[in-house]
Amino acid sequence: MQEQIVKVATFNLKRDGRFNPRTWEHRRKMAAKVIRNSGASIIGVQELLPSMREDIQQLLGNYSFFGWGRKKDLGDEHADIIVKNQDIDVLFHDTFWLSKKPQSQGSRYAFAIFPRVCTVAEVYFKQSHRRLRVFNTHFDHLLPMSRVLGVNVIFQRIQQYQQIDPLPTILMGDLNATPDSLPVRLIRENRHGYDFHFTDVFSTLAQSGQGVNTFHYFKGKDRHKTRFDYIFVTQEFDILDVALDKYSIRGIYPSDHYPILTTLRLPGEAPPADTAAS
Repeated sequence: MQEQIVKVATFNLKRDGRFNPRTWEHRRKMAAKVIRNSGASIIGVQELLPSMREDIQQLLGNYSFFGWGRKKDLGDEHADIIVKNQDIDVLFHDTFWLSKKPQSQGSRYAFAIFPRVCTVAEVYFKQSHRRLRVFNTHFDHLLPMSRVLGVNVIFQRIQQYQQIDPLPTILMGDLNATPDSLPVRLIRENRHGYDFHFTDVFSTLAQSGQGVNTFHYFKGKDRHKTRFDYIFVTQEFDILDVALDKYSIRGIYPSDHYPILTTLRLPGEAPPADTAAS
């Protein structure tokens, strides 16, 4: 089986709204440039409104978008998975809701203000013929219990897929939770009893996730130490590098979150001894 290098990014694009000091009109080209220049074959985005989705699709060109909006009519915010068509085919995708009825469009837990979704895609690398599964989500911004329940819904879905067809898996998104919070610890410390185990891409490198802030409210300052964005990978992956993209133009940032960029490796299988010796 051939080795596969996998470049992945997660990026909260920040929707327009009353409390947004930087309108999308002035950020959309920058956001598309960040995605293109990242070199990532797989990008998870959050807070993607339908009009923003149209803009990014037109600006990017040779990328495909997968996911549905969180409302009952499948509108409003998406947590889409974007793939580079040159590298990847998508074999399957779905959007489910973080609720008691994950397949019920627009559903939510009774105490959650907004519906929240997770998008899953099974991707196929054209050159290496390797497959992997990707989950991208955006958790509740107010209630910790909603975020814990969201973790449980996603874990249950991952387990269902793994029982049918085990694959290397990536879980990423804006969890609206800091590294020491219960929802993040449930993922990072594998406190779930399932067969899969996740690693935070920051944790194996010199720069620990504890000291990284990804949310800067368009100010580009690092002193807040506020990290809400994550990429977790299962044990099949080697983590080669990880970084935050702090690109800006004259103090204007493409979002109020820094994108996380990581390079992963799926090792190839060694050939049989007799083959290697021939």
